[in-house]
Amino acid sequence: MQPIVEEFQNRKLTIYLPEGYYQSEERYAVVYLQDDGDLIDPKDSDVLRKSRELTATNQLPGLLFVAIESLDRNDEYTPFVSPNIFEPGSGKQFGGNASVYADFLANGLKPYIDSQYRTLQEREYTGIMGFSFGGLISVYTGLRYPDVFGRVGSFSGSFWFPGIVDWIEQLTIRDTGQRLYMNLGHAEGSGRTNGQQWMVPNSKRVYQYLLQNGFHEDSIRQVIYESNFHSFDLGVQYVPEALQWLFNEE
Repeated sequence: MQPIVEEFQNRKLTIYLPEGYYQSEERYAVVYLQDDGDLIDPKDSDVLRKSRELTATNQLPGLLFVAIESLDRNDEYTPFVSPNIFEPGSGKQFGGNASVYADFLANGLKPYIDSQYRTLQEREYTGIMGFSFGGLISVYTGLRYPDVFGRVGSFSGSFWFPGIVDWIEQLTIRDTGQRLYMNLGHAEGSGRTNGQQWMVPNSKRVYQYLLQNGFHEDSIRQVIYESNFHSFDLGVQYVPEALQWLFNEE
């Protein structure tokens, strides 16, 4: 089944409907994906095929994926204004507009998708996920809107970003039934001299804080795999497993 490409508020969306969508009246859980859906884009990986195979064998509920185009990921995926470490000396900054983008997702895009497609609208059927900065903004959005996004996936989320750990540790987090999946390579950023050297320790710190505040061992999972670098190809392999853990009833 070919995806549907449409536009919402001047932003391209790619909608991947579950198999059999038009042959039934069933409603489906939704996963909102950053970076134009790179985690499941068939040109980037076989995740979509594997996920549909899991659904076909009753190992995963049918899912409707919404891939969201980024207009400027360095601006809208970052929670705070900060010097752009990827272009030192340039004077360029990360824009810190994550709060605006998170509001767009929760209060603009989600109501639109719910009005256009047969969705299960409750938080336990609403996921958000991404890779790298996409993982960072997914966790940030999930923690800002826990009553909207009940299933959160962060793949090599950029928790090295300045200020994000302090922001999380200042939150009062209540147990809403959210589930959060995090993964990263065991030595990501270890050879860096910029802020990315904090990737692993910050990620572990976030996990431990959330485990002790509002989450528990059945609702947060951190998977650390063997990798010395920030690898999309390695991180994305865990998406089907993460979807099963996030969405399967236990």
